[in-house]
Amino acid sequence: MLKKTNHTLIILSLFFTTLTCSEKDRFNNNTGGGGEQSFANGCEGIEYPDWELSPHKLPYPVGKSYKIGLSNCSGAEHSEGEPDQYAIDFIMDIGTLVTASRKGIIVYVEESGLDFESRNNVVVLRDEDLYFLQYQHLTYNGALVEEGQIVDIGDPIGYSGASGNARYPHLHFVGTDWDYTKPYGSYEYTSFPMTFSNTTPNPNSLIQNKTYEALPIN
Repeated sequence: MLKKTNHTLIILSLFFTTLTCSEKDRFNNNTGGGGEQSFANGCEGIEYPDWELSPHKLPYPVGKSYKIGLSNCSGAEHSEGEPDQYAIDFIMDIGTLVTASRKGIIVYVEESGLDFESRNNVVVLRDEDLYFLQYQHLTYNGALVEEGQIVDIGDPIGYSGASGNARYPHLHFVGTDWDYTKPYGSYEYTSFPMTFSNTTPNPNSLIQNKTYEALPIN
């Protein structure tokens, strides 16, 4: 009887641990003194680019609005000190159109991975300042661009998904210093903070659990 009880407790413990990890990966569920959920408000001590002057636009069509999952310094792969600390997760259904945040050239395309499986579908856009904008977790065959293609702001990039063992469907968007002469994923890149000029004020970049509409591009 004791062995059976212990076995049951272990199963229940693993079940609740799995649920907790999944929720922590999706959002930073810290609570304040009043017991209410709180969210990261950008990375502390970082001087963000002036959002009104930012060359970056939201990576989806004008008029569309999406909620933010993990964002800057908000936990899991986005934690402070991680390569993706400045990444932003846009919560989107599989098959949602994503677009060029800046003008540039497509330097990398991978689209053979299946949703919720390990291969991560990625499009990398090298912008005019020679930084690399990564569109991760795209759906299978979801790229609408080819390597070497020139794109302008707002041009289609592909369709969002849940590849790369994504825990939920979303676009993982991050600007990096990736050296495209080296195989993608062969070393840890460094990300950088971004703000966006075609939406509501975002002086500390986009904030967890908030929704941002892509406004007309000037």
